[in-house]
Amino acid sequence: ALIARRALDRTLELVADAVGRGAELLAGGARPAHLNAGHFVQPTVLGAVPPDSRIMAEEPFAPVAPIVGFDDPADAISRANALPFGLAGYVFSNDIERAQRTLEALEVGMVGVNEVLLATAEGPFGGVKESGFGREGGSLGIADYLSPKFVRQKLVETRR
Repeated sequence: ALIARRALDRTLELVADAVGRGAELLAGGARPAHLNAGHFVQPTVLGAVPPDSRIMAEEPFAPVAPIVGFDDPADAISRANALPFGLAGYVFSNDIERAQRTLEALEVGMVGVNEVLLATAEGPFGGVKESGFGREGGSLGIADYLSPKFVRQKLVETRR
């Protein structure tokens, strides 16, 4: 379920925009027929999404996966990093060295390598750029709630 009717409408608009610009609707893309109440949208997969589609420049916060092919990994990383957002990125590869280079180059707060589930209690959750500042959860999450104080002290003898 999406958080509000506005989020549902926006999701359907993003999907329609992508399809209208030439993306392939591979799965989903509509409200579930049996769920008239609530703000539900089917998990949606879009293929061959054109770069000028709104979904390629806006965070959908919805179960929509826009799939874009590439020939040059550096070009794919450049396109991903050109966005003003950076919550999460995903790398799928059988080549662990390529995956490592890619995850280091991505400007995001979290990266899943051959994994889609990123939110865990023990892991810090958060993004970069317009996707947020700081982290929640995990051992790093507490840092935002602390006020560290630096003290440098030298002991001196006192004379009586």
